[in-house]
Amino acid sequence: MKPFPVSAQGASWMFFSVFCYVSSVTLLRLLVDTYSPFLLVFFRSVIAIIILAPFFLRSGKLSLWPDRVFTHILNGAFMYLAIFLWFFAAARMPVAEFFALQFATPLFTIALAIMFLRERSDWASWLATLTGFLGVLIVLRPGILSVSMASIAAIGCAGSYASVNTVIKSLSKTFSTVVIVFYVNLLLIFISLPMAIMEWHTPSIEDVPTIIGIAVLSTFGYSAVTKAIGLAPARIVQPVNFLRMPVGAAFGWVLFNELPDIWTWIGAVMIFCAATYVVQRGSRRTG
Repeated sequence: MKPFPVSAQGASWMFFSVFCYVSSVTLLRLLVDTYSPFLLVFFRSVIAIIILAPFFLRSGKLSLWPDRVFTHILNGAFMYLAIFLWFFAAARMPVAEFFALQFATPLFTIALAIMFLRERSDWASWLATLTGFLGVLIVLRPGILSVSMASIAAIGCAGSYASVNTVIKSLSKTFSTVVIVFYVNLLLIFISLPMAIMEWHTPSIEDVPTIIGIAVLSTFGYSAVTKAIGLAPARIVQPVNFLRMPVGAAFGWVLFNELPDIWTWIGAVMIFCAATYVVQRGSRRTG
């Protein structure tokens, strides 16, 4: 029996991440009226540490005060902002529209890598990036539609995750993925604790499975993306990531009677094509 191709394995892991992220957002919509995003970030971080602790202990990296501690703290701060904005936006806007705006993350990542990691780019990549941000404007249509706080938070979430990606790219030269993910979630507990205390609401027995489901699915989704990128080039797995939008649209239609309009689809396709082009062009230059 022939082994499963590595590229197919990477694509499969990315598809699994799509299912995890869309499912976590769907569950999140069930709790929007009961728990604040501050509290949900805290719950997610605690559960993530419980999930990741066995893998961290097996890695042998037992120090709770790592090297490059300031960079880890910076990663934790960006991650806290990203997850908070994710919870705030995803709970208050159509699922498909939210994921359409998240496709801007690679575009922000490219811009930050050029500015702070001194990576080289060319005019074609910059043109593609600008085209992607034009797609964002088409989704939002400022001046035609009122731009909600949820939409602004979704864009901020994409930018925050791009900042996380930039810091992780620096940390990955020194630390394994397990160590980076464990430390960032450990920091998230302490960063989120003060606001969680202020917004505290003890979960009911009925809500506990949903809270655990959100935390588990989002943690597995992040791990699956990391696994996918580790197995196969970004130019192979990135297109699979586009399935977040149609899958999210299907979930939103069936569960919440939401269906994105034609302009949301047009903008999403522009963002996705631009992001995929930039990723593939970067892969060819560095490959």
